[in-house]
Amino acid sequence: MVNELMVVGTKRPAGHLQEALDARLAGFEFEEGAILVQIPQVPLDLLEGEVARNRGYFAYPPQGLLYLSAVFGALGVEARIVDLNFVVLEQGQKSAEPRDVERAWRDALDTALEAYTRPFVCVSFMFDPTYPQFRAVCEEVRRRRPTACIAAGGVNATADAARLVEEGLVDFVFTNEGEYSLERFYRYVRGQRDELPVNLVFRDADGAVVRTEEFRDAAVDFDIREQYDRIAIAEYHRVGSISNFSRMNGIEVPFATVLAKRGCRAQCTFCGVRNFNGKGVRVREVDGVVEEMEHLHRKFGIQHFDWLDDDLVFDRQSSLRMFRQIAERLPGVTWAANNGIIAAAITPDIMDAMQASGCIGFKVGLESGNPEVLRKVKKPTSLDKFYEFAVLAQGYPKMFVAVNFIIGLPEERFGQMLDSFTAATRARLDWNNFYLYQHIKNTALYIAYGGLSDTTETIEHGREGEGPNMNPVRGGGFRNYRSSDDVRSGYDVIELDPETVPSRRQLREIWFTFNTVANFLRMPAVTTDSEIRLRNGIRWMEVLSQAYPEDAAMACVLYFLRRRLAETAASELERLRQGARARLASDYWKARDRSFAVSAFLDGVVPPVDPRLARVFTEPQG
Repeated sequence: MVNELMVVGTKRPAGHLQEALDARLAGFEFEEGAILVQIPQVPLDLLEGEVARNRGYFAYPPQGLLYLSAVFGALGVEARIVDLNFVVLEQGQKSAEPRDVERAWRDALDTALEAYTRPFVCVSFMFDPTYPQFRAVCEEVRRRRPTACIAAGGVNATADAARLVEEGLVDFVFTNEGEYSLERFYRYVRGQRDELPVNLVFRDADGAVVRTEEFRDAAVDFDIREQYDRIAIAEYHRVGSISNFSRMNGIEVPFATVLAKRGCRAQCTFCGVRNFNGKGVRVREVDGVVEEMEHLHRKFGIQHFDWLDDDLVFDRQSSLRMFRQIAERLPGVTWAANNGIIAAAITPDIMDAMQASGCIGFKVGLESGNPEVLRKVKKPTSLDKFYEFAVLAQGYPKMFVAVNFIIGLPEERFGQMLDSFTAATRARLDWNNFYLYQHIKNTALYIAYGGLSDTTETIEHGREGEGPNMNPVRGGGFRNYRSSDDVRSGYDVIELDPETVPSRRQLREIWFTFNTVANFLRMPAVTTDSEIRLRNGIRWMEVLSQAYPEDAAMACVLYFLRRRLAETAASELERLRQGARARLASDYWKARDRSFAVSAFLDGVVPPVDPRLARVFTEPQG
């Protein structure tokens, strides 16, 4: 396969913009070599050694940097990839002391910088909560190589481009996808064409932020197989995971990510995919995708893949062909889709092909059980379609299926949130991800509500788990939990006025109640007659609890499920039971147990659900 760098001609702009760009480029070196940096994803003060040793943090390979490396190769420029997230997680397993971890990533970055006098340093900035790490990395580059050109790219770099150049952290921001923009940039720098680069943000001589033309419809068929030699792809499973699905296979199973399609057919107002990737979906050639997977499997021993696609089953025929080729050419490998698939697009033949090709689990995105909210966020589905899918999924117990819900959307009323809880318990899928809404910059919803610069904050920082984006349990959010007269907790949240728009503090308690009832007290594995579903539930809870070593509810349910299966030795069961009792001993979990009686699982009893939930919740029948 050949890397095709599509070039679209534009008229040469005259005047200020070109002069400003030429002045900005002067003095920088772009041919000596490029350093492509993935920043740490976990704040050093939140890195926990036990979780790191349990491989409970995200360890996604820097897929975007592999594509950029392929472009640099085609341009004849030497490129090195430095994955500082890998370095941080690896060091965290040895010592999670912030000073030790900081020293490790700085040393790794400095080693890469020593290879060049004036490198072109490209730093990936994907998520807003990682801004402190991004800033620290850019400042270290400035300190060590003050004359080097620094560029940023990625989802959040695109959304916050003006800020990054105004603060002087970077010299340029390449917005949106970077491959074509980078190739066009080099043609201009080398004097090979007069048209200005596209998707470029920088400051002119007066300090004003200027932008070149936007372009978002580039080619997607790149051969990145050789680029995997630039990272320790066979070692990523040693330092973390890419999803709870990857951990279900066993933490010693090597994994990788793969991308078959870019973009999404939907126009969800809370999502930044459309603004970053552009309208519609661009599909890679099936042969190219499967050849990449074969290469990773044969050369590096990769046994599990996780799709990065935002619309995996777009183009039904292409999807079927891809799954069938995987089944034929890669027997024995497994895969999962951690990004939500559109439930309405999943048909029986798609499910058959997914299962035959090694799918062990996937998520679907419903986001809300309320029709008004679905219309408001422009979700391309309906409750009827979702329930049709839920019935279909019951026939494929080998695949662990989770559904995503968002609570706390702007102006969302409590009664509408209850509709989501109802949809979750009625569907009876294997797991329900209740996410607290977090605004993403450069989305229609963020823009419509004036930036939403309220008290919303992200506590989630790269730890693996299936809780909300802002999970109150992680990051110490509930360790000093105290009841409050103005916030209802436990089953008392049901007494909230259905028309009220809950505060952020109240949302945390709503989340906890929804999550506890739907995912623990009434997890389908607790009552299922399917041995496969029970085993999957056990494995899911086992690996999830490794990322939440203090969570007593997980420990109690895991004990109950292992006892149900009746394959665990009495001594091991007692060890699990005593471990759960130890977790329940904290003041926090004592308070939660008084509300939800999760300790009943340790006596072999399924805790009852408060009758006040009757109006929105129907007890499962078997």
